[in-house]
Amino acid sequence: MKNKIYKIALVLSVFLFALACDEDTFSDDSTAVVTSPTLTVSLDFGNSVTLVETEATYGFTVTLSDAQVTDVRVNLTQIDGDATEGEDFSFPHSVTIPAGSTSASDVISIHEDDLIEETETAVIKITTGNEANVASINGETVTFNIQNLVDGDLAVGLDWAAASLVTDNAGNEIDPHDLADLRLVISTTPDNTGDVGVADGSGSESFVLSSMEADGDYYIVADFYDAQSDIPSDLNLTVQFDQVGVINHQTHEFASGLNTTDLCADLYVVLAKVTKTGGSYAFEEIGEKSAVDFSPYVGTWSGEGTWNIYFGYTSDIVTTLDTNGDLLVNGVSFQWFEGWWGEVIVTNEPVRITSFDPCTGNFEISEQFYCTTTWNGNPQPEYGMSATGTLTNGGGVISMQIFPTFHQGGGTFSGPEFGGVPFEENVTLD
Repeated sequence: MKNKIYKIALVLSVFLFALACDEDTFSDDSTAVVTSPTLTVSLDFGNSVTLVETEATYGFTVTLSDAQVTDVRVNLTQIDGDATEGEDFSFPHSVTIPAGSTSASDVISIHEDDLIEETETAVIKITTGNEANVASINGETVTFNIQNLVDGDLAVGLDWAAASLVTDNAGNEIDPHDLADLRLVISTTPDNTGDVGVADGSGSESFVLSSMEADGDYYIVADFYDAQSDIPSDLNLTVQFDQVGVINHQTHEFASGLNTTDLCADLYVVLAKVTKTGGSYAFEEIGEKSAVDFSPYVGTWSGEGTWNIYFGYTSDIVTTLDTNGDLLVNGVSFQWFEGWWGEVIVTNEPVRITSFDPCTGNFEISEQFYCTTTWNGNPQPEYGMSATGTLTNGGGVISMQIFPTFHQGGGTFSGPEFGGVPFEENVTLD
């Protein structure tokens, strides 16, 4: 009898051992290894979404770097906003990544109702649960701006992203809304006067062009409220249009529409023209940066050049506009040429400012023909001129500082060649 019991026990032990080996799916070893994975959250949409209140879903996926031996729960929490859960939107409060899996997906839903309300927001944070060994290094916070429109209203949204990866000193990616804060400007003229309206929140911008506005052309413009201008970065801009029952998420992309160094009131980009006819809208992409207005800098200038110290000559400069609106500069160093240098100017053409930064006032003049001269009645090789300088308009005084370089016969001179300091003229507009 004892021998029979022993045989049964032996068979049962072998069976349990085989079963245990069959169910071990975590590794080639018989012991499961617990790791310390990281969690990332990827979105099927941007971190900030402006939308018309309608039935819509926005998907997301949570991913572990390594599968776990137990379920991992990811939590979703509304941390801000005045939209009402269950009425305006709904979302799962947790998403579970099953044991042995590395990812799970779900959606955040936006709902439509019949109430006419102001724009409402919902800010939702997606991050890990209570598993101590899971690090949420890339959790996400998403913002929904839910607009309620009436028939004939046009919703305009503006968002942006860096054209290439931008990081801080620690190598962490800088969020595009931290890198730059743009304004969405609606004007009846192609500029940033904003006579219709301006949206300047802290993230992506939105504006509703009311059905009550007059028929005509409206310009969609973007400029800066603020930016990290010490980090030069192109910004890709996206404009979205929505109209209840007619236009649904119509998007227009503008690659490198602005740069973070464009942080000044005189720089903006005209993105599109919207033509309103009753309750209908037509769209034209423009995507042009603001043209520089040189008209304040036109006139006669007077002041001193560095050679005044040595030769007693003052400076007289005249500026005009060409047919393209570019600023032409003439008269630079004329008194030096015909004074100490002793040549007579026979023919002359003004030079054009070829590069201008309206934020700093700095300009450049690339080498161009400038004048022909004679010396003791003998024609001399023609002169070209290039220059750098600064235009300043402030405090009721408009001034110019210019550093010219002259080119002749393959050589150049700019002052020191004649025992003086570099040519420099400091003049003010009369």
